[in-house]
Amino acid sequence: MTAIPSVPQSWRRLLFLLPVLVIALGLATGLYSGSLPKPKLPKVSFGDEHLSLECKSNDTNPFHNLHDIIHALWAPLVVPINQPTFTTIDGAEKSLPAPEELTHTEKLGRRLLILDVDTRPLSEEGSVFGESLPTWDNLKNPSAGFLSHYMYSLIHGYSYKFIRAPQYVDRAPHWSKVVLTKEMLKSYDFVIMLDYDAMFPTPELPLEWMFNYWKIDKKVMVAMAEDPNGGDNIDLRDKVNINSGFIIAQASENTQALFKDWAECPSEKRYKDCAQWKLKLFHEQAAFSSHVRYDFLDGKSINTDPGYIRMLPCSEANGIPKVKHIGCWGQLVRHYWGDKSKTNDEFSHNVMSALTPLLARAGFGPEGNVDDFRSKYLDGAEVLDQPPSA
Repeated sequence: MTAIPSVPQSWRRLLFLLPVLVIALGLATGLYSGSLPKPKLPKVSFGDEHLSLECKSNDTNPFHNLHDIIHALWAPLVVPINQPTFTTIDGAEKSLPAPEELTHTEKLGRRLLILDVDTRPLSEEGSVFGESLPTWDNLKNPSAGFLSHYMYSLIHGYSYKFIRAPQYVDRAPHWSKVVLTKEMLKSYDFVIMLDYDAMFPTPELPLEWMFNYWKIDKKVMVAMAEDPNGGDNIDLRDKVNINSGFIIAQASENTQALFKDWAECPSEKRYKDCAQWKLKLFHEQAAFSSHVRYDFLDGKSINTDPGYIRMLPCSEANGIPKVKHIGCWGQLVRHYWGDKSKTNDEFSHNVMSALTPLLARAGFGPEGNVDDFRSKYLDGAEVLDQPPSA
């Protein structure tokens, strides 16, 4: 028996979530028999002041079963990595290349790491490292993003790590993600580094599908989205900056060299005038955009030869619908720099996007709890199969 620390009265929505997940899984298992895995489910019981989970398996950590629950719950919804088309939330249809041109035909599984890096304590109420577990009502927006990333990794069977990072003494905290992404690339084929406010609006869509769509082949070392075109988002060579809030990094010796050069850029051993980005906006993004990427572009235009560096469209991998007017609305990956407070809403959508169709079909579908009396007749206190006599 493992007990979760007590929480205040505002726990009601959090306590609602887990049983709904378990119930929906049970319903979905019946609906999709043969296609859904059937993990051992924890027994969920409620007291007045705490939530406890009792695991019936030999696993000493009952929360390990939650991995199976999340994975199985989304299983009927997950998009195959070779599905020819996918329609985004805003109704745009995205199409994959021809089958023979796909770069990924097998799932990456644990060889792909979803990575969060943060230098902050995150110990206040409503945060993942607070004295008590965050509740649905007090959840802070950084932690909403982290929970969303973790959930996405469980849905697709990816690895996940949160690194509580040290900070450079002479640089902005954002710089730590560069060297720590480099470190993780020693152990994984792909590392997907996300800022807390970068989230997947459609959790059912796997990264392998996006890799096929963006043509992330073996040549690509790193892929990042473009920033909005204009203003401060232009590098020293008058090209639009990249945004490092969502990084796709593929392991190779060349990638290790790229991240080494990137992390050492402010030392100016290789790149003149890079020291200014230690503290000046946009820090590591500006250093990569104005200096590092030009070593890997084969001397050609950024816009015509992505080469080893893949520039992803701002409309697909950056921004949110609120800032669509500047060309970035996050059709496949959203980045909430336009309104960081909305990460909680995105996390809520991530959860309910799976539960809603499963519950609707289980409760109101062909095998649901609906009796159709529309062909019958009502007469006083009677329900009749035939019209009542005159």
